[in-house]
Amino acid sequence: MEHYSETLITPSKIKQMVPSGISLGIGDDFFITRLQEKPQYAYLQYPFRVDCYLAAYCVEGSVNCSVNLTDYHLTTGTLLLITPGNILRISQSDELDRNLRVTLICVSASYISNIGINPSKVLVEAVEVLRDPCIHLSDDEAEMLHKYVNLALDITKTDSQFVKESIGGLVSSVFYQFAGFLANSKRREDMEKPVRTTRQRQMLEQFMKLAINDHAREHLVGYYADKMCVTPKYLSKIVKETSGRSVPDWLSELLILDAKNMLRHTDMTIKEISARLYFPSQSFFFRFFKNHTGQTPTQYRDE
Repeated sequence: MEHYSETLITPSKIKQMVPSGISLGIGDDFFITRLQEKPQYAYLQYPFRVDCYLAAYCVEGSVNCSVNLTDYHLTTGTLLLITPGNILRISQSDELDRNLRVTLICVSASYISNIGINPSKVLVEAVEVLRDPCIHLSDDEAEMLHKYVNLALDITKTDSQFVKESIGGLVSSVFYQFAGFLANSKRREDMEKPVRTTRQRQMLEQFMKLAINDHAREHLVGYYADKMCVTPKYLSKIVKETSGRSVPDWLSELLILDAKNMLRHTDMTIKEISARLYFPSQSFFFRFFKNHTGQTPTQYRDE
């Protein structure tokens, strides 16, 4: 059975598996590279959890990958955006397009917060990334990204004592540009756009952070409402209005995602998985999984 790796991929680990070439790294905060050779697959041979913000722009060629067990085919002009906590898998090295050229940008969550980015301003777009992490950039957007990458690499060639600060400002700008790319993409034009206040965006951001961290142990709306000092009814209303999905929907999706990965990529028993996800009993876990997937855990594993 295929193994599911709990290794958390950070910018420094991305750097370890990328061949030497045109690249820039700042500790475990930031890494950018133009990938023109096959990466080392010590970490990538199995599904892994991403512990950073990762952007991969396909400059040329194509590559297959899966994000949270959903398959994607990246072709020239496609930008893949991954947020912390998501599970990524890249096609095996012998399946890679020989003409593949990719630009990678990896930024740690702590670095994002330290350079003054306000995630709440781009939270709506971040929620869209959870739904669909791929967008196709226009020629103008691709050119803008190319200029950012060139500027970042040029800054590191200088002997300025403020290189790290300069890169921080550039990363902040790129972060907002990615949000702009998402906002401008055609796939969002047809979506319902409910009115969202700054307070609503902040609450959704806070809820999503809590849910990503605590969903395995805490399954009830009341826990998150207590943490956010609001009533369950009010939290449910805000999350539904701002994301289009209810709190239970988000929690269930995260639980199902974890369950599927453990079923598909580990040798853990169903009883062990049920306990790992803090279900009151194995039978309860069976019912929950079947209600949300149409299959029992055993059927999904044997599929």
